[in-house]
Amino acid sequence: MAFDNIPRVNCFSLGDFHSFEKCYFDFLVKHHLQKKYEIADSNENMAIGCLLDLAIKKLHLSKAYDQPLDYLLQSLFKAAEIEMREQAEREGPNSFYGATVKFLTPEVRKEAQKVFKNYFEKRKGKINKAILNKRFWQTVLEGDGSASSPLKVWGGPDALEMGDDGVPEIVDYKYFEDSKRGKENLDMDLMPKLYTLLCAEDILKMGFKKARFRIRSLTDPEDESLYEEFDLGNSGLLKDFFRHNIEKILSKTEISFCEKVYCKSCKSDSRDSWLAQLKVQFNFN
Repeated sequence: MAFDNIPRVNCFSLGDFHSFEKCYFDFLVKHHLQKKYEIADSNENMAIGCLLDLAIKKLHLSKAYDQPLDYLLQSLFKAAEIEMREQAEREGPNSFYGATVKFLTPEVRKEAQKVFKNYFEKRKGKINKAILNKRFWQTVLEGDGSASSPLKVWGGPDALEMGDDGVPEIVDYKYFEDSKRGKENLDMDLMPKLYTLLCAEDILKMGFKKARFRIRSLTDPEDESLYEEFDLGNSGLLKDFFRHNIEKILSKTEISFCEKVYCKSCKSDSRDSWLAQLKVQFNFN
C-alpha cells in the first residue's frame, strides 16, 4: 500500500508506462512485484547523470544562483555525492542509488563537473530561479467505483522554474552521452503530459493559468526547442488520459514476454518464480 491506502499496484510513474510499452512481463516484475532495483543495471554515464541531477536540485534549494562557478563545482557536487552514498547505505543495494554508487569515482565526478561547467559557461551563468522546491509530486485520479479505483500517478521533474517570459516552466534536465541520439529517443508525448499534470495543482495555487514543460539538455545548453505549453484549465483532460491508460494496463490478464536478449526479466533465472508469484498474487492466467 502507498501511505494513503491506495494499493501500490494502482500507482504509476513515467518509468512504469515506459516499461509497459517495452515488455509486459518486465513491467509486471518491476511494478507489481517491485523488483525494479533488484534487477537494475547502472554504469558510469548513469552516475554522471545522477550527480548532475542532484547538483541542479541543490543549486535551487540553496539559491546559490549568484555564486562563482568554482564554488558551485565544489560544493554542489560534493553534496550530491554525499547524498547518493548516504541514501544507498541507508536503503541498501536494491534502492534508487544502490546500483550506481560503485561508479562514483573521482573520474566520474570530474566528468560531471566538466559537463556542468560547459553548461554554465555556454549559458553565461544563467539558470532560471526555482519558484518551488519539491522532490516528489503525486496526483490521485479519482475513481468511478470500478475495482481499479482509485489510481495515482507520481514522480516529477527536476525543477519548477520561472521562465524568461513569466510563464512557469516544468523543467527536466537531461544528460546525454550522445546528444543527438538522446534527443531522438526522448519521450515528448507522455513525459510533458504527466509532469504537467503532477505540477498543475501547485502552479494553479500560485495564480498561474498556463505552464510550459521544457527539456534542458546539459550537453547542448543553447537548445531551446524542446518544450510544450499547456493550459492548466485542461488538467482534467490529462487526468482522464492517464486514468484511461492505467485502466487499460490493469485490465490485462494474459502475461506476454518480449524475449529480447537484453531483457533482464525475460532472461532472468528467476523468471519461473516471478511468473508463479504473479499468478498467485494477482490472478494472472
